[in-house]
Amino acid sequence: MAAPQQRYFDTVLEYVRADQYPSGQLMDRLEATLSTPEQIDQYLDVLFENVESCRYPSKQTLDRIARLAY
Repeated sequence: MAAPQQRYFDTVLEYVRADQYPSGQLMDRLEATLSTPEQIDQYLDVLFENVESCRYPSKQTLDRIARLAY
């Protein structure tokens, strides 16, 4: 079984993945738990999937990608 932090991360990440426009509060919660480079990469992949799958991407999501990608 995964460590509690990883389990929480995986659970919340799935909520973010399932919603084209996830709430800022949900993404804030997830970002507060990022603890490894792998988690950051996984989260960025999900954000990029959300942005690339729609015609009008969320400015908030684009801002989060820009902040985390550097």
